[in-house]
Amino acid sequence: MPFVTVGRENSATIRIYYEDHGSGPPVVLVHGYALNGDSWEKQEAALLAAGHRVITYDRRGFGASSRPSTGYDFDTLAADLHVLLSRLNLREVVLGGFAMGTGEVTRYLAVHGSARVRAAVLVAPLLPFLLKTHDNPEGIDRSVFDGLTARIAADRPAAMKDFLDDSYNVDLLGGDRVSDQAWQNSFYVAIAASAHSALSCVTACLEDFRGDLATISIPILVIHGDQDRVLPYEATSRRLPALLKNTRFTIIAGGPHAIIWTHADEVNQALLHFIGHPGQAGRRHNGPENPPQSRSQNGRAD
Repeated sequence: MPFVTVGRENSATIRIYYEDHGSGPPVVLVHGYALNGDSWEKQEAALLAAGHRVITYDRRGFGASSRPSTGYDFDTLAADLHVLLSRLNLREVVLGGFAMGTGEVTRYLAVHGSARVRAAVLVAPLLPFLLKTHDNPEGIDRSVFDGLTARIAADRPAAMKDFLDDSYNVDLLGGDRVSDQAWQNSFYVAIAASAHSALSCVTACLEDFRGDLATISIPILVIHGDQDRVLPYEATSRRLPALLKNTRFTIIAGGPHAIIWTHADEVNQALLHFIGHPGQAGRRHNGPENPPQSRSQNGRAD
């Protein structure tokens, strides 16, 4: 099994598990909260078929990676990503992040720069700043996050069940866009993560990324479902046109949080088109005052 070593905790090394498949222009995919690199399986298949080299990895604390009690902040998580890109000596990379993974992508670009990266894709982003503060009135009240951490601490399996129900919009899409077996697979992955990482990553997601976004100039594609209950479009992607310089959007009608599974065809179409034509990202379809509207035919906002 391939690993890169990113640090130590006491007597143990901290290792990140990764998979590296295919050949061609490289795409590195960073998974979301409570998931692992396998969550990108539908995108990986499409990318491999299109002639790309695809690298996925498990965040520390999740999947087959080490489970330390430290490092669940975005500076450290971005440093882990930096080690992976450096050890594999990747150049001209397209970085893709889903949900929490968009934090790693953004912090990586802000801290380590874009010398290795030609474009980035942010799927269901947690950006720019989730927490409601005096200078961020569009954010979400801290009590919501306090309640989530309390539920995780009290009964992590039950909290993960609720999280996944909301991720897939199971009440609307269960049995159609997501099977019982696919949901169960996600549940097993979620509860296999370390308890410490499950708690600490919720706190990490309250990070303010507004300053990071101001430093990014490479082409960016944002993909979001307009029915996301975990990271609602109005609190996240809708605010990004004012903060990112070179962005295009794909808003997926009826899409929940977990659109990389439930609406994989639409996500893959947007992803592959963007990777092939990243320069088009400079064309904003809508400004921040007029957010993109969903289109059921191809999911692309015009």
